Amino acid sequence: MMFVLLKKRRVFSALFLFVALAYSISASHADPLRSSDLCSATEALELAKIERVVDGDTIHLEDGRKVRLIGLDTPELDHKKGLHEPYALAAKNFLTEHLDHYVYIQKSKSDRDRYGRYLYYLFDKDRISLTSQLLSEGLGYRIAVSPNLAYQDCFIASENAARRAHKGLWQQPLQWQPKAGFAISRVNITSVTQNRGGWWLETNQDLVINLPANTSHYWPAQKVFYLEGKAVEVRGWQHQRKSRHSNFASWVLSVRHPNDLSEPFVQR
Repeated sequence: MMFVLLKKRRVFSALFLFVALAYSISASHADPLRSSDLCSATEALELAKIERVVDGDTIHLEDGRKVRLIGLDTPELDHKKGLHEPYALAAKNFLTEHLDHYVYIQKSKSDRDRYGRYLYYLFDKDRISLTSQLLSEGLGYRIAVSPNLAYQDCFIASENAARRAHKGLWQQPLQWQPKAGFAISRVNITSVTQNRGGWWLETNQDLVINLPANTSHYWPAQKVFYLEGKAVEVRGWQHQRKSRHSNFASWVLSVRHPNDLSEPFVQR
């Protein structure tokens, strides 16, 4: 009888170890995104009814407000010719699928952009940030614009999770392109100068990075000169110069926060 009981215990122990091992293997192959990489609301929220989703980072509310999500830029939809940027339609569809006629909004410190749109943090029915969800799927790029900097640390974590998993936009190389609008790329800083317009960082491309004078409190001289000769990852909105002076780079990219000018991302 004792022999039978010991044999049964060995069988149960072996079965338990098998199940534990199987679970461990399954977890190691699971989606690397953790719940800690998504952002939960930390402030009071307002429930609003949605009229329509315009694209991956813009919605219209039933009360007439046109809302731009804070903290990211998604690829552009071409509403005229249908020549959408990669993942633009996926970003819009993701936002549409995660909103059920209503959205929770959190107001920001500076609540209008130059187009008159309201700048809000948006949350789904579970009070999880839609910006962090889009970033975690690789359907947009994080951006920091003062003073609307709430959740930045969490947005960085969400984006990095997508980068580690090579999701969405992160399957594409960060190669600089001479194109107006939002841009993210890796470049080398070749020289640094300063004038009334702020800091000017020349690069190995036909591009100069501008750190505007009104953001000078973020950029002590020692910190900026340290970048000379370094490879950096830069993101922001770029435009082509009107002047075609041969001594100047043709394109200017403005960076308004240190989060958007950093050492290149290292895959871990």
